[in-house]
Amino acid sequence: MCKFSYRVPVFISILAMIGCASLGMRNIPIEDLKPKYANENSMFFVIDQTSIHIRDEGKKDAPVLLLIHGVCSSLHTWDGWVSVLKDHFRIIRFDIPGFGLSGQIPSKNYTPEYSVELLNKAIEQLGIKKLSIAGNSLGGFIGWKFAVTHPDKVEKLILIDSVGFPQEMPWLLKFSTNIFVRPFARIAMPRYFINKAVHEVYGNQSKVTDEVVDRYFELSQKKGNRSAWIDVFMIMKDYSKREDLAKGLTDIKCPIMVMWGTKDIWIPYTTIFPKWQENLPHAIFKVYDGVGHIPMEEIPEQTAKDAYEFLTGKKLF
Repeated sequence: MCKFSYRVPVFISILAMIGCASLGMRNIPIEDLKPKYANENSMFFVIDQTSIHIRDEGKKDAPVLLLIHGVCSSLHTWDGWVSVLKDHFRIIRFDIPGFGLSGQIPSKNYTPEYSVELLNKAIEQLGIKKLSIAGNSLGGFIGWKFAVTHPDKVEKLILIDSVGFPQEMPWLLKFSTNIFVRPFARIAMPRYFINKAVHEVYGNQSKVTDEVVDRYFELSQKKGNRSAWIDVFMIMKDYSKREDLAKGLTDIKCPIMVMWGTKDIWIPYTTIFPKWQENLPHAIFKVYDGVGHIPMEEIPEQTAKDAYEFLTGKKLF
């Protein structure tokens, strides 16, 4: 018994050390991640005791475009759009609390409605009165919820493979929220799972580089992020079953563009996209053949060009 008692903690310690490289058990301090994932445009606002990583880029006197990323992602998913659009817009993007370099919410209130509140406070702190929004996946849901609650502030809205209707949860979210898996998922998020998920959200597998997987994996290892992910997943699990999930969507008055990749399996093109067409008959729809769940990251130039033309009524190139 003594030998067993001694060996168990030793084994766990060895497992933890191995996990630093592959099992996703690290707790990387934010200061160790900032040199790689923050830059000269990064700011950290503390709103309601939550630190939020925000970037303010582009032309300061131009129309404002707010970019909101999706689940398991970060503001870096918009790098391609910023490169294309920074000479034409003032671009604001941020890490949703619990993701990227943003902090965790002390109350654990990760509902989209509370994210809208935090977002509104950040916009007010930046002195922004009017803006257009582009949001992907969970970010799209937050974006159109913002347009419902603050219609006077939103000029135009772009929804990219957005949450909006009841559906089956993507496998990573479903697996991680299993009652038996959940406690372990707060401790470990193996690189294998992240790699599998990134490959699933891309349509063209050749575009999934080691650098892309590294970004998603390393930011999942930021101290506190894994546990926050599970809190977010649990809320999404609840919301995904709500029959009234789309409540308020058809009340939005501003112009809307909906973008979708035909190879999206996380929010399936075949079953969910038609619901957007049915509920928003006056919206503009853009479909990208062979593209996955994150078109703005997979094909940034084409999607940014389409966004520019929708937002300005002009040709970009």
